[in-house]
Amino acid sequence: MEMFFAVLLGVVATDAPVVSNPGFEQVSEQTGLPQGWLFTALPNEAHLVRYETKVGEGQESRALLITVANDHPDKKVAYNAHQDVPGIIAGKSYRVSAKVRTQGLRTLPMIVVQCLDSSESKFVAFARSPERALNADVQQWERIETTVLVPDGTATFRLRIGIPAEGNAGGTAMIDDIEVVEAR
Repeated sequence: MEMFFAVLLGVVATDAPVVSNPGFEQVSEQTGLPQGWLFTALPNEAHLVRYETKVGEGQESRALLITVANDHPDKKVAYNAHQDVPGIIAGKSYRVSAKVRTQGLRTLPMIVVQCLDSSESKFVAFARSPERALNADVQQWERIETTVLVPDGTATFRLRIGIPAEGNAGGTAMIDDIEVVEAR
């Protein structure tokens, strides 16, 4: 019976969406950045954003920090960590979430899902967590989320978590514990 349960659990686990390094614990020795994630920056202007992982005050694990430079021009650009998540099934809905804290930001960080066709150039679905202006820092962890129904024709499920630069010069987002679960 135990062997049957272990085999069944293995089958269920392989069908579930798998976010690589969802807590940002595995860090590349070469870059110092979380493994399994890619990071955006403006061409030839990487100095305008800093990505790093740190163990926060009162925490036992790492979190991803995204900091917009103090001298960042007021451009409409979003900085984010992103990855393509395998194991997504068309026709199902998924809730995508992350824990966030902020320091010096005027807008809440965002989590975004892009369902792309096989060319990876056309969106077949898009979902974003609600926008919210901030009057003060988010000092306690807060979970942000969005839900997406994955349509037929989705070849890539791209997960992005980050912050808009506009109005957020000098601010930092702290991000941890990314989850992708089937919404019921």
